[in-house]
Amino acid sequence: MIKAILFDYDGTLSNRLLSAYRKYQDVVKQLFPDLPCDSIEFEGIVQRMMTWDEYGTIAKSHVYEQLSAKYELDLDIDHWVKEWYDTFHLFNVLQDDCHEVLERLHQRYKIGCITNGPVDTQMLKLEHTQVIKHFDVCLISKAIGIDKPDPRIFELAAQKLGLRCDEIAYVGDNFYADVVGAMRCGMMPIWFFTDKKRISDIPVKRIYEFKDLLDIF
Repeated sequence: MIKAILFDYDGTLSNRLLSAYRKYQDVVKQLFPDLPCDSIEFEGIVQRMMTWDEYGTIAKSHVYEQLSAKYELDLDIDHWVKEWYDTFHLFNVLQDDCHEVLERLHQRYKIGCITNGPVDTQMLKLEHTQVIKHFDVCLISKAIGIDKPDPRIFELAAQKLGLRCDEIAYVGDNFYADVVGAMRCGMMPIWFFTDKKRISDIPVKRIYEFKDLLDIF
């Protein structure tokens, strides 16, 4: 019997794609102040940055290096990478109905989060979006020195909840970090299929909208 539901943050509780898009719009406004925000030239730069970003899986320095080379800018890469991490939380957008769904689930289940990333930046996101108020447990990988999909971070969350891994469901959008990690420790994986272009034949329970969780639980 499932007694707890744990979540990834970036791309699962948060709409990471929209959050990044809003942040890159802000960056382009700063670097190209004379470009109208509704122009195709402005949007073209934003879309290039979104492509270079690779869903947040690549170092931010790569994005700014590509930007600097493409548009012949003399950027202080370290400054702009720091600016990203210092301010990205301000642009974070949650999934539709996120708070409502978490509140309803929390009436019947323990709720928590396991997220990869630096402690400071992840805490800024969790606090800014206020999702942290729903959690019975919250583990940030760099705080304990273990990254998903290492099963030990999932097992530690179960221990903190006082539950067995097979009593916990784990929801995430990244197959390798989230689904593989949950399966390796015996949790019930739920794959948040946020990218409609993604293809997979593996028989893993999946959702397409955050509110679909209410149909499962």
